[in-house]
Amino acid sequence: MQNSKSKNKKLNSTVILSALCITAALIFTVISIQIAKKNKIDTLPEQTSSQNADSSPSESLSESSSEKTSSSTSTQSSQPRASFYNNVKYRSPVAKPADIFKHGRNLMLLNKEWELPEDFKWDLVYWSNGQSVDALSLNYKQYDQVFAVDRAAYRPLKDMFAAADKAGVPLQMVSPYRSIQKQDRLFTESVNYYKNQGFSESEAIKKANYSRTFTGTSEHNTGFGFDILEEGNWTLTEGFENTAQFKWLMKNAENYGFILRYQKDKTDITGIMYEPWHFRYVGVDDAKKINSMHMCLEEYIAYLDGKV
Repeated sequence: MQNSKSKNKKLNSTVILSALCITAALIFTVISIQIAKKNKIDTLPEQTSSQNADSSPSESLSESSSEKTSSSTSTQSSQPRASFYNNVKYRSPVAKPADIFKHGRNLMLLNKEWELPEDFKWDLVYWSNGQSVDALSLNYKQYDQVFAVDRAAYRPLKDMFAAADKAGVPLQMVSPYRSIQKQDRLFTESVNYYKNQGFSESEAIKKANYSRTFTGTSEHNTGFGFDILEEGNWTLTEGFENTAQFKWLMKNAENYGFILRYQKDKTDITGIMYEPWHFRYVGVDDAKKINSMHMCLEEYIAYLDGKV
């Protein structure tokens, strides 16, 4: 009898111990699964990034991989872009960011006091065919072969050139949009020219700035400023004012929204030498007002601001 009770006790102990072991195993399994899931979630972004980095750009993308690429691109584009003034040698030491929206893009004022702001967004098209072009993709070497203009000025320019051609005074586009790199290269060349003549660095910069604007303060950097000459001529000289083309432009350019930007009797205000070849797109209404009041753009902006 006692042996039977002893056996029963041992059996019960074994059953309980087995139950405890099974329960412990189940708990351990659940915990392990939870830990594994957590580790997988924590490492997933890094793994995805690694996979994308190893993928060949020539591979065709599935719908799933396209979504990943789109997501990655979206994340990258949300980051602040690098300054387009990186590695620029000559900038105006006193210029502040120009106000893009105060009077509209067409009337944005750039000069020694105002430079192209970092948040400026170009809207350029090729002068040859009107197709969109990324301004920041045009380095100075590409610019030497490709012309671009702001989209708003494209059709007015085309119409003006067509009208001039019809009037027997064919025009030629010499210099439209310039990249930041191109402008800096040209300004640097001007500074070096005067330094080679024996001028100090500061004197050379001052002289260069009379015929060239600092990088970021040039209207060419926007796509709204254009050097225009008679067809067949690529040399910018004051002699252009004696041509039939110049006389036609002075009479008709405003009808297409353009003004002579750097007038002969306004150099003390613009700070730039007389340039009979440089025309700026401002829009028809403003062009006619500016000319009727015989103002330069600096004076007209001051007028709009109620300062004159």
